[in-house]
Amino acid sequence: MTVMTQAAEEVLGPAALTGAEIGRMTSAITGLPQRAADVRMTPLDCDPGSPATGGLWQVDVLDSAGAAVYAYFVKLLRHTRLWPGLKYLPDDASRAEFIDFFPWRAELEMHQSGIAAVLPDGMRAPVLHHVKYADADHIALWWEFVPQRPEPWQSADYRRAAYLLGRLAARRRDGADVNQALPAVARVPHPEGSALRYFTERRVYLGALPYLRDEALWRHPVLAAALERTGDHALPGELLALGGRLPRILDLLDTLPQTHAHGDASPQNLLLPANEPDTIVVIDWGFGTLLPVGFDLGQLLAGLAQAGKADPGDLSVIDPVIFDGYLAGLHAEGYEAEPVVVRTGYLGGLAARSALCTLPLELLTSATPTGETVASFVHGLRLARVLVDLASQLPLPAP
Repeated sequence: MTVMTQAAEEVLGPAALTGAEIGRMTSAITGLPQRAADVRMTPLDCDPGSPATGGLWQVDVLDSAGAAVYAYFVKLLRHTRLWPGLKYLPDDASRAEFIDFFPWRAELEMHQSGIAAVLPDGMRAPVLHHVKYADADHIALWWEFVPQRPEPWQSADYRRAAYLLGRLAARRRDGADVNQALPAVARVPHPEGSALRYFTERRVYLGALPYLRDEALWRHPVLAAALERTGDHALPGELLALGGRLPRILDLLDTLPQTHAHGDASPQNLLLPANEPDTIVVIDWGFGTLLPVGFDLGQLLAGLAQAGKADPGDLSVIDPVIFDGYLAGLHAEGYEAEPVVVRTGYLGGLAARSALCTLPLELLTSATPTGETVASFVHGLRLARVLVDLASQLPLPAP
């Protein structure tokens, strides 16, 4: 068999293993002799907004006939100082502070904390087969590859995911013994407060809101065309008004019961395996610190729509399904919380994290509206409308 070491280095970079290393690992997993592996390496889409992700690949190990005998999901973690998005932070001090704080090793540290043992029945973590400490700035994680069900998420999937997330949040409530095993980055908040406050300060206050306040943004031909198509001319003002309410929303969230949530529980991170119909495989833990009960429902609701893979109009149907499922999950673990409290944590987290970040501003590189870019902004405006309306349900005290 051909050992594709050089090709692997060219494709996977610091994440590469030799053919012999892959062969030995695959033999141990499958029980089949695999001395030196031929592999097929497929780059996967990678969110450019993810500071710690340096690359994603599917690596298929092939037999002598070219058939796949095992597949790996390879993720390259990189030090935050290598993230291209640093250039969008306002100054050197902000960039240095972000580099120092952002936990780029968090995915590995969460796995090493034993989080898999805390998951309720029906949830599991993927198998981590190998960790390569490539250099001081890169760590490669060789996970099992989980083939996903081809059918889109259905109402029953959303409810089941919400139920399991509710059970998980209840198990990891503030003060629970299981939290003692969490990595320090999850147990020790940033000096400025919760991870959600930190995100909102950097991503929303310093990132999104200055653009949304700029009248020139709304006059840009692409955005103007999208806004005309939606007919929602009140939305810009309502987005700014929500931005003005965010400090009170964050203060309100701090008063709620807290749990260690998943932190980024979008359907993209809750895999539905093709060969395990009653199981959800949990990946990409985010926002490691304590968060208000209900927080995970925000990304479960909006994650696919934010990625352009679901219609914002469907969110009104998903909302009551996941809310009821989450409450049932809390109750199953003996965690009693008033529905209004859970809904406040859910909608408050959604408002702070997502409502002001729906527009793909990085696409405004041309003054000429194209059908594709205008459609992307129409989608973002429609999503913003849904999230702004949900945020209006929050029981905020008077200013």
